[in-house]
Amino acid sequence: MGKPVIKPLVVLLLSLILVSECAAIRSQKRRMGQRVQLSLEECGDLEKLEAIEPDYYRIEAEGGVTESWNHTNKMLRCAGVALVRRTVKPGGLVLPSYTNAPQLMYYVQGSGIQGMTIFPSCPESFEEPEEAGQEYREQHQKVHEIRGGDIIAIPPGIGYWFYNNGDVPLVVVILLHTNNVANQLGTLPRRFYIAGNTEDEHGEGGREKSISGRNVFSGINVNLLAQVFGVRVETARKIQGPDDKRKNIVMVEGGLDVVRPEPGSRANANGLEETICTLRVREAVGSAARADIYVPHAGRIATLNSIKLPILADLQLSAERGVLYKYGVYVPHWNLNAHSVMYVTGGRGRVQVGDNKGKNVFDNVMEEGQVVVIPQNFVAVMHAGEEGFEWIAFKTGENAMINTLIGESSAIRVLPVDVVANMYQVSREDAQRIKEARDQAILFTLPPLEEEETDGMAKA
Repeated sequence: MGKPVIKPLVVLLLSLILVSECAAIRSQKRRMGQRVQLSLEECGDLEKLEAIEPDYYRIEAEGGVTESWNHTNKMLRCAGVALVRRTVKPGGLVLPSYTNAPQLMYYVQGSGIQGMTIFPSCPESFEEPEEAGQEYREQHQKVHEIRGGDIIAIPPGIGYWFYNNGDVPLVVVILLHTNNVANQLGTLPRRFYIAGNTEDEHGEGGREKSISGRNVFSGINVNLLAQVFGVRVETARKIQGPDDKRKNIVMVEGGLDVVRPEPGSRANANGLEETICTLRVREAVGSAARADIYVPHAGRIATLNSIKLPILADLQLSAERGVLYKYGVYVPHWNLNAHSVMYVTGGRGRVQVGDNKGKNVFDNVMEEGQVVVIPQNFVAVMHAGEEGFEWIAFKTGENAMINTLIGESSAIRVLPVDVVANMYQVSREDAQRIKEARDQAILFTLPPLEEEETDGMAKA
């Protein structure tokens, strides 16, 4: 049997593909390096962290309120992120939009539905059954049932909308990872609305007076738009929305009618059999059943990474949901490979952070709605008050990891006793106690400490 002959044209084609792929990888690495360098420059001065609130810009729309944190804040720029909070009235619809950066959305409270276009080529998989004599059959892409405790992952450039079909306000906190390599428009957060006539939620043009954003159709000639859609010019003007006063959240009279499965019927795919069009984007990280660490009477911690939600590998993001019960403590720990953007979702708790110089850079009692950025490798400890303490932490890495200073497998627990004794100039007995402090628990309860002065800072 003769040897197979590989045609030169095939070899040339494969070579071109390989060269193209290598060039794409080099280009991506170069862009990533530029993003990392920018982040490093912004992280140069972190000697004093602060708790920040969404008081930079506010949009009061017909169906709810949008509030933003100052994206020029040095801590947010260090982490390469921007933050927005939306509070949607019952019956309120947030108009479809997309952004230049990957997003993680955490629903703090309420319930509703959310629709998004995973990829433009994906089919309209939700449709009404055919009926005799029916002129129009509703078809659209997948609609997700959402409720408090859910996280939704949104890739850059993917449009989405959501609607409050409950009886209480729907509150969602949205993180935009502007320093992500997928963002080619610089670190300024940009939202592109597909409908409506709203202001820029990040205050472009100044804190006091934002630029009117209108929508993506506003820059197209109205006559051309009418011809493209096959509608009257009057309808094309409504698409552009110059006279729409409702802004970015509108009220829906009579409720929103969409095709969707019965409420509560949630699939739990493991990610292995998913295709692009059926990619999972939601995880109930707030559910107690999803906790990775649970200590009765102390609290629970749930982590979300690209292993649990594969789409996070592309977004380069992960998250942590923390719930401390009355006087619960989350032991001193640090993030090995990511910044942590911590948003308090409930209760009150004391958060302390230390830097590489051994300096206390943050020591505050935090409340619901406040944010603090905990930089990579900075040591943090949380202590809940009488009413408990809850948070969601967005992390700037697909598989953010932590290490602890107390408990099983902590940085001290794995050291020889003599090393610990010499480190701290203590006896072997004390070194053994330090090594085995709190045994396996990284969550425990501790009564509130008495107020005292340490290095000029009052303890809560």
